[in-house]
Amino acid sequence: MSTKILMPALSPTMTEGNLSKWLVKEGDKVSSGDVIAEIETDKATMEIESADEGTVTKILIKEGTESVPVNSPIAVLDGEDQDQSSDRKDDIKNTDDYIKTEEKINNKEETSKEKILYQPSKNNIKTVKEDKLSNNQIKASPIVKKIAKEDGINLDNIKGSGPNGRIIMKDLNFKDKFNQKINDNYYSPSSIRKVIAKRTTETKQNVPHFYISIESNTDKLIEMRKKINENLNEKISINDILVKALAQAQALNPATNVSWSNGKIIKYESIDVSIAVALKEGLITPIIKNADKKGLVEISLEIKQLVKKANKGSLLPEEYNGGTISISNLGMFGITEFSAIINPPQSSILAVGAIRKIPSVENEAVVIRNKLKSTLSADHRVLDGAVAAKLLKDFNDIIEDPFDLWLMSNDMKII
Repeated sequence: MSTKILMPALSPTMTEGNLSKWLVKEGDKVSSGDVIAEIETDKATMEIESADEGTVTKILIKEGTESVPVNSPIAVLDGEDQDQSSDRKDDIKNTDDYIKTEEKINNKEETSKEKILYQPSKNNIKTVKEDKLSNNQIKASPIVKKIAKEDGINLDNIKGSGPNGRIIMKDLNFKDKFNQKINDNYYSPSSIRKVIAKRTTETKQNVPHFYISIESNTDKLIEMRKKINENLNEKISINDILVKALAQAQALNPATNVSWSNGKIIKYESIDVSIAVALKEGLITPIIKNADKKGLVEISLEIKQLVKKANKGSLLPEEYNGGTISISNLGMFGITEFSAIINPPQSSILAVGAIRKIPSVENEAVVIRNKLKSTLSADHRVLDGAVAAKLLKDFNDIIEDPFDLWLMSNDMKII
């Protein structure tokens, strides 16, 4: 009896993935638990294992194929020629056949569409049916179509002056008006970039963001970090301290440890801080779980390990799925202030910039202080202004006077 191997869902947000590499070939025997392929998900490249044992009789999806839907068949174990399936993709012997079949279907549908541009009316007046056509369908001379294909010109933007609205060579003078360049390069985005594009668009459209900012004096924080690093082998970064401070602030404000889901409010028991990590392919947010209960050294080591795994693409789903609040730090790039898009389903994200030396008036005297600007993006469906402001104010108070933060870090030595 044949068994289908399906594209697995390796994370809650995964709807499709790229089949990067097959580690078996047709005719190979596999056992349950054998690694058979590498899948590029929306977050990382992961290995998948066979759930059954048998002989790989047919590989349905070639390695390198992108956007393979979750739960669609990718291979068959112990298949026979007479095996049939109601699923159209299962009926196709390989990816090439699938593509050809899709082309036939598309061509058949295309021929059934109305393509009449001019149709006589009862008054013998010609009217135009305004359909959007691709460069291949639009009325243009062969040389125009050739130039349009080579130069990447969208003919939809050009009004033809030839017979029946046909686009001719002289009409291409308009291409400069539309800033179309001959040597533009186009490439397919990675799975991560596709997910980022989809989720950020949906979030900005559907989540009512509001933003509040605060400026903090970090003189004491910098001094504390200096003393800690003088007494420890493992060096603590400013970002490590900010992660701990944000977790402590959320612990003081449990009303912010919530999210909106399908018309209901979810209240979380743990405080898990997601950290924005920039990768070549896009952004990923590994999580420091129970960050309010961990010490600075523990947080620092965990962040280093997660960032290393993120850069290698080897994060496990449980290491980046979830989180109750996010922090994004662009200070290392010299950015002084910015606002970030909320990471769903979370209800807030803190954006922190670079620490700068700024003149400040204190007791009628001008002094130089190290200042840090932070901006909290909040979901107004679950967080009101005062609630979000209290969270940001507590974060500010903690980093301006970080003694309690150090005191609550059980892995810190006396300094």
